[in-house]
Amino acid sequence: MESVDVIIVGAGWHGLAALKTYHQVHPNARILCLDNSASIGGVWATHRLYEGLKSNNLLGTYEFSDFPMDPATYGVQPGEHIPGGVIHTYFQRFVEHFHLAEFIRLNTTVEVADHQADG
Repeated sequence: MESVDVIIVGAGWHGLAALKTYHQVHPNARILCLDNSASIGGVWATHRLYEGLKSNNLLGTYEFSDFPMDPATYGVQPGEHIPGGVIHTYFQRFVEHFHLAEFIRLNTTVEVADHQADG
């Protein structure tokens, strides 16, 4: 079994934010972000997307503060709801931009998590 410092369960909005932040604060830490899906995104993972799916949020209200979802890149205009496929692409670009792919392990289910007394 490999040894890591931190395990993040889930590669959706919060898991990716936690991964990026922890990696920036602790660049030498051994981090794993685990997700049971075949793609990142949580509720926006590819197997959950369907034609016409959009978020309830408008452009500019559903993005990471340090990685804007700009209209030119994503093809969504201010005042428009964000299509599910665009959100998934946004996550992929976020992972690429912050070089996070090496820390993400997909198709992995967490069955048990125990706290060790020594750490």
